[in-house]
Amino acid sequence: MPTRSSRLPVYHRYAGKALPGQAGDACHLLAWHSLDVAAVGWQLLAPERPLTKQLAAQLGIEPEPLRQLMVFLLGLHDLGKFSRAFQEVLKLSLDGMAPPQGKPYQQRHDRLGVLLWDACWKAWRKEGVLHWPEREAPARKLLEPIDSLMAPFFGHHGRPVATGQLAFADFFVNDGELDDAVAAGSFVADWAALVEPDWPVEKLLDEEWLARFKTLSWTIAGWATLSDWLGSHRDYFPYCQKAMALGDYWPKALFQAEAVLRATGFGRPPTPTPYAGLDQWFAGKVTPTPLQKKAEDLPLQAGPQLFILEDVTGAGKTEAACILAQRLLAAGHGEGLYFALPTMATSNAMYARLGNLHHHFYSSASKPSLVLAHGARELNEDFERAVTATQPENDDYDALDASASTQCNRWLADSNKKALLADVGVGTIDQALMGGLPFRHQSMRLLGLARKVLIIDEVHAFDHYMQTLLHQLLAHHARQGGSVILLTATLPHAMRESLTAAWRHGLGVETSPLEAHDYPLLTHCGRSATHEVPVKTRPEVARRVAVDWLESEDEAIERVLAAVEAGECIVWVRNTVDDAIRAFQQLREHHPEPERCLLFHARFAMLDRQRIESEVIRRFGKESTPSLRRGQVIVTTQVFQESLDCDADQMVSDIAPIDLLIQRAGRLQRHQRGERSAPVLQVLAPAWSDTPDVDWLSQAHRGTQAVYKDTSLIWLTQRVLREQGAITMPGEARSLIEGVYAASTEDLPEAFDLAHFERTGMDKYAVSVATHNALNLEDGYRLNGDFDPWQEEREMGTRLSDEQSVEVVLLKRREDELVLWVEDHRHADRLSRCRLTESQARKLAQLPERYTEQWETLQQRHRGLRFVQPWLPEEEDTCGYDAQWGVSFEQK
Repeated sequence: MPTRSSRLPVYHRYAGKALPGQAGDACHLLAWHSLDVAAVGWQLLAPERPLTKQLAAQLGIEPEPLRQLMVFLLGLHDLGKFSRAFQEVLKLSLDGMAPPQGKPYQQRHDRLGVLLWDACWKAWRKEGVLHWPEREAPARKLLEPIDSLMAPFFGHHGRPVATGQLAFADFFVNDGELDDAVAAGSFVADWAALVEPDWPVEKLLDEEWLARFKTLSWTIAGWATLSDWLGSHRDYFPYCQKAMALGDYWPKALFQAEAVLRATGFGRPPTPTPYAGLDQWFAGKVTPTPLQKKAEDLPLQAGPQLFILEDVTGAGKTEAACILAQRLLAAGHGEGLYFALPTMATSNAMYARLGNLHHHFYSSASKPSLVLAHGARELNEDFERAVTATQPENDDYDALDASASTQCNRWLADSNKKALLADVGVGTIDQALMGGLPFRHQSMRLLGLARKVLIIDEVHAFDHYMQTLLHQLLAHHARQGGSVILLTATLPHAMRESLTAAWRHGLGVETSPLEAHDYPLLTHCGRSATHEVPVKTRPEVARRVAVDWLESEDEAIERVLAAVEAGECIVWVRNTVDDAIRAFQQLREHHPEPERCLLFHARFAMLDRQRIESEVIRRFGKESTPSLRRGQVIVTTQVFQESLDCDADQMVSDIAPIDLLIQRAGRLQRHQRGERSAPVLQVLAPAWSDTPDVDWLSQAHRGTQAVYKDTSLIWLTQRVLREQGAITMPGEARSLIEGVYAASTEDLPEAFDLAHFERTGMDKYAVSVATHNALNLEDGYRLNGDFDPWQEEREMGTRLSDEQSVEVVLLKRREDELVLWVEDHRHADRLSRCRLTESQARKLAQLPERYTEQWETLQQRHRGLRFVQPWLPEEEDTCGYDAQWGVSFEQK
């Protein structure tokens, strides 16, 4: 370490990062790390960037002054590291550095930054340190605005922070030789002189402006976190312990920031290209469907806009959404896309589908990124091939204060967060909804979604809990300036109204009732107006599926075996796994070729589930052959209707609410395969009664009653289907859906009053829980009062169920060693897991104590196992696992 000149600023005695004992510089000065992060933020907020333009327009500040102010504040993000307590945890023993004073490091430096700022900013303002303009305002009027303004920067580790009851003297020192607060003030003064922030004093005192800033503060917090992540990349910002003037280091930091942005894909947003027809996307002449034609010709509105596309399966909704998305991008309504799908399987399918298509949205030189986001993305082979190398490991100062670099490594390894920052992201809806829940780094998700076109599929499948979270996301996305496209085959009128109301609320404009009851329908909602546009149906997808009724499982089994004898393939969709297992067992016993029977449900280890999914597609997929399909039987649950592009010659289905039966019927003779008998959906249901008893459903169908507790939905579904005699799409779509979901309570049998009342109460409860769990995004990125919604022990999620689910990892013995169910595979730990409800997991035998040490060894080898329940099936008496049956709770 060179001898320090007395003319060098005292703040150079503080380190921001350290790695004692390494070759070369052992630390990175705090000033340099602060400028590294600020330099990344400076490049990300270049005046020509869409994000800068968006923030500038909404805040009423020109792009360059906005950039100067935001980057100045970003440079203060690590003020808490001026604490002598933090300096001591670095364990540096370099001459000239801040001497230790024995202060315990018991609080993270982000909280200490707020503590230092709160203690000093008023004095710094009066002393000219902050370059505050001459026009003064009373400090008491500035307290809330300044707190809101600073919160996104101090909360750069993924959650907002506050000081609570911390005492300044417990962490900051004035030992006569060195005063931590004075050193920090010296840095702030020199930094302000370099950047020259223009403080918007009058705007800070304007309540409307402050409300707009609070809305945008989530995006700003994400930008600050991203800047800190990239500015901590040691490959581009190597340690430097040499002291120099800030003005001498700043150009170097800006150059390095440009390099790291280029390397990580954030250099420049891709350049969108105008939509030029489907022929540009697909080789040869392509005739758009009526919905796609409407998407091509519909006039766009100014500003954020919402589209709801309602049409039958096979109408080309995905391509229509892509047409609208490309038009929105080319018109400057967004920089990228995020496709949000209901399941991991549908996300995988969309990821493969967009493998080449997304390149048509942008210029050839843009090279847009495409990332997959869901909980098992690493098991997707296409995604694995596309994953880039991660960063090298970096510092880890203390368990209480993981360095930014370490967090970056974790963040890079978790591409679910990165996916929303990619130019094109594909994943589950959960990844987007998490932006509105107090998960750490949720602001990164909101930054990724800001200025993106968000496409959400199958919105009709959202329950009241998810709908509430979605409404919040829609309102926030509208406030951020983004646009949304919602896709659905069947949507109740009331749900469509609630979706548009949430959007209009976000825009701050009055909501008006929707009038149209046409189907198919395109709803287009913007700031100026809401248009409901009827759409014609493509003749090829209009269909009528007759409905036949079965009253017993024996009758259903007879129908399945009759289809097998006729050489047809058939699917039986059951409502519970246990019912599916029982039916599968009986069918295998009577099938002339038992190997042509397949059981498919969600209670398999991931390895077997992937294998069975592939087998289902092979036997029932679009490319399956007549000889392969002959006599095939699948007994399955809802996973079949939600995920796979398959079709059957015949189908049996347990009774379910009307929208699910429509969805299941969509897998019946889905593809053209030559001449077949007219499609018939055979529905297993209780004997019809105009005046049913309370146990009308449970008496014969206990499993269905357990899943669909509101018997009235099942009864109304059976009534409307008996009246119609068929599922006719699109002609009778509205009457089918509204006949169940808009029915008057006066139409319900008296026996169902209690069940209906309980469901209504549970729906209200779900809304209440979602509202409680969700962040109030209009309050801004800061902690209000003593309540901290980011408490890590708080249980929450993007979906609400009667029971929490538990991940279970299957184990086995190999000689005397405990090993994973799946061996010799890169992702053996993930492939060995399955998901059960809490009550099911409690039925499994606990791992015997004699295996405790071996289990701990496995957990050390596979860190993800720390959060799962171990299960050794061979130690079981009643429960078991089989690759053909899955998890069963009565040994076969």
